[in-house]
Amino acid sequence: MENTTKNKQNVTENKPRFIDELMNYRFNFGGVVVKLVDIIFALGIFTIGIAARINMFSIASGDYTNAFADWMSEIEAAGGWAYIGIDPVTSDASTFDYNCIFQYCLCLLYTIGGGKVANIVLVKTLSCIFDFVLVFNAMRVTYVLTGSVRKSMMAMAGVTLLPTVILNGATWAQNDAIFTSFLMLSFYSFLKKRDFRTWLYVSIAFIFKQQTIFFLPFLLLMWLKNKTKIRYILLMPVVYFVQVIPAWIAGRSLGSLLGIYSNQVTMFSSLSMNYPNLYTVVTSQISHSMRKIIIPSAILITAMLVGIIAYYIYEKQFEITNEFMVSLIVFMAALIVFCLPVMHERYAYIAEVFGVIYAMFGYRKFCCFVGIETLAIITYIRYLFGSNVTYLYPFAIINLCIILVMGYDLYKQINDNAVSTDK
Repeated sequence: MENTTKNKQNVTENKPRFIDELMNYRFNFGGVVVKLVDIIFALGIFTIGIAARINMFSIASGDYTNAFADWMSEIEAAGGWAYIGIDPVTSDASTFDYNCIFQYCLCLLYTIGGGKVANIVLVKTLSCIFDFVLVFNAMRVTYVLTGSVRKSMMAMAGVTLLPTVILNGATWAQNDAIFTSFLMLSFYSFLKKRDFRTWLYVSIAFIFKQQTIFFLPFLLLMWLKNKTKIRYILLMPVVYFVQVIPAWIAGRSLGSLLGIYSNQVTMFSSLSMNYPNLYTVVTSQISHSMRKIIIPSAILITAMLVGIIAYYIYEKQFEITNEFMVSLIVFMAALIVFCLPVMHERYAYIAEVFGVIYAMFGYRKFCCFVGIETLAIITYIRYLFGSNVTYLYPFAIINLCIILVMGYDLYKQINDNAVSTDK
């Protein structure tokens, strides 16, 4: 009798609860099976992410006050779309110094909500929309790389709630999520072996921000390893030219339109722009003439360093794994920003966002990602809100250590997956 009672208790204990059965109910989305608990988790994270961003909308950063707010006022004064034809080189009616595609976006925002919605809300809403475009594509990329729905959900949560992503768009009013969304789409297309789309998305990213070049070494290295076709790189000048045509027709000179990025490069002359890299140890009192010598030399040396890495990877015969590819993207983006002068705190955005996916491949990578993100948060807060951090060079040393750890990990992956060339 006693055994019968115990058996009944065991059956009761082993019987799944209704809530467990409900949460584990499965849905099939294009061949990807997700549980109800995954959907509820995603909705909860999205809700928190949206609320966190809206809460930041009232903060007017220096960039918004001194740039975006002025541009929206200039659009209003020009009557809307006529603004794209005003050349900032020859007219005081425009101070716009971004590429044309973003100018078109601002004019579209003014057309939709100008006079009805506060300009700061319009500008930040655009950035935040692309935050979630970035989130969705990071989730897709993670699934392709790992085959795990759970890791995809964690990557989604990570990018949604990443402090620098929230601060970049919702607080700063910057738009790095836009070009990085297209880079994430490019990487997804690369993983799916769609070469045309891979380079098309990179080209679109480039017309939004020239920081796209921090992603290009990955594609060039993959071309050296015969993983993509280099001929599609011609899409970059084609897409760039196509996007300037409306402004050219509207009245701007072709020369000024084609020289936007070169003007941006010469806009700042300080070797360090609040990013903890190699140049934080150089005194701010250095002469302008000396800066003009150091900056191009540093760019050339960085290009040579990338070339050395490319040579090593090209010569080594090894299996290119999913882990290696995402590791290479994060490492190269972090290394280039560390080695180049005139780097702003926002320029490590690619490493930070792809770092979320990188963190899905192990505890050591997770620690490196946390280090990169922590340094970014410190510099963001230093600019946006002010902080007690006076000197950045100790953080530059920490940054270098993180990059060296990631580099060693990459080296180890190459050697662990070496393919014998013996006949």
